[in-house]
Order: sequence, then C-alpha cells, then structure tokens
Amino acid sequence: MGTSTSSRGANNRSPLVPPWADVDGQGPGPDPEDNRFRSFRIHLGRFVATGDGQQLSKALNCYARSSTGGSSVGPRRFGAIAQAGAGLFGTLNQLRTNLPGVSVKLAALAGRPTREVIDALVDVLVPENGDADRIRTVLNEALSVCLDGVSAFDFASITDEILINLMVAYTTLSIFQAVVMDSDKAFTKGSTPETVERAEKELMQLVQVVTDKHMKPLLSGNISQLTTNEMQVVQLAAIKEVWKEWEEYQP
Repeated sequence: MGTSTSSRGANNRSPLVPPWADVDGQGPGPDPEDNRFRSFRIHLGRFVATGDGQQLSKALNCYARSSTGGSSVGPRRFGAIAQAGAGLFGTLNQLRTNLPGVSVKLAALAGRPTREVIDALVDVLVPENGDADRIRTVLNEALSVCLDGVSAFDFASITDEILINLMVAYTTLSIFQAVVMDSDKAFTKGSTPETVERAEKELMQLVQVVTDKHMKPLLSGNISQLTTNEMQVVQLAAIKEVWKEWEEYQP
C-alpha cells in the first residue's frame, strides 16, 4: 500500500463510467456534477492535515454521492476491475481443482517461486484498457499480501479461506486505490510524511472493514462452485453496498 500524490484519477470532465468500464452496456451515466470532486478533496485534505475522523466520513460521503454519481452509478466505474478480479478467481479455482480449461502454461508453474507465479498470473490477467495500470497494481498487491510467506507455490494449497481473503483484498485495494487516485492534492496537506502515512493507513483500515463486512457474506458457502460471472457480480454488489454505507455518513 502506498499513496502517490502524483497519481491522477478522473477529473470533473471525465464521464462517471468510462467506455472500458461499461461492462453492463448502460453507458457513461448522467452528466457529472460541476466541480464534483471539490468537497471530497477539501474534506479529505482536512482529514490528512488533522486526523479528524469526521472529516474522513464527510469526504467519503461526498465521494460516494457527488464525485462518483451515487451508489447506482459509482460502482459501475469498477466494471473492468471486477472483470479482472473474476478472472483471477476463475484461474486460481481452475488451477487448484484441476477443472477443465486450465492454462497449461500456468499449471506448469506449480512448485515455482511464488513471486514468479504472481508475475505470470498478472501478465495473463491484465487487460488492455484504460484501467490496465490500476489492475496490474491491485493484482500484484492482493496476491503478494495473501500469499505472503509462501516460498514455493502449490496450487492445491489454495483453500477456500485463502481464495475468499484474496477476493476481499483485491476489492478492498481497488476501492482504496480509486479514492487515492481521485484525491488530487489532498494527501499533500499532511505536514510530515508520518502524518500522510497515518492518514493513508486509517483510510485503508476503514475501506478494509466496510468491504469485508459487505463482501464476505456474499462469498459464504461453497466458493468453488461460483462462476467467473458470479464472482464479477459479487464484487460489484459489495462495492455498491460500500457506496450505500458511505452515502449514509453524516455530510
């Protein structure tokens, strides 16, 4: 996890749902509000500067309601990201259960160093679209976190619990990354690197808790029976619930 204040997400003129993320074919959504990021960035900057949790709540309320178009539109921005996450799930589920259609190239990586396997998975799964860099980063981070400490990779050792934690981590990091990328200069409001790091960690913890709360119940039962399409739906449904919760924060 790391904030890059030089990263830039959407601007006020960007469509709420860019073409490559429009996986449901519903179009770019309504016209964005004027200066739709202004209140979000002001409150987030105040949170970074002061550590005031109320300012973070206000920032996320503004982000969900105004910056991204509300819970009916904002989660659609993650369409291509959810597709890639579903691809990750489907690939690992095939590899661990020897389901038909498994990639021979990836299957041959069994027993190889985990870093090598992660790199190969990421190369296969990253699409060629406007979210490619974001997806590459999140895939790397989620896999690295969930497979930490595993030196030689054994696909059969991927339990349901690991797969669930991986998908929750991937969705959590995708949301966190989106907020940070759209923050513009808000994280420059910290007076010291330690202040910025503290704010970053608090934001990540909040995203982690709320995503876990809404996503894990959707993954209960036999996760191995889920299709890739169903996993895509699960991710977007969880993100929508996160947006609904943020919309209820005190503005």
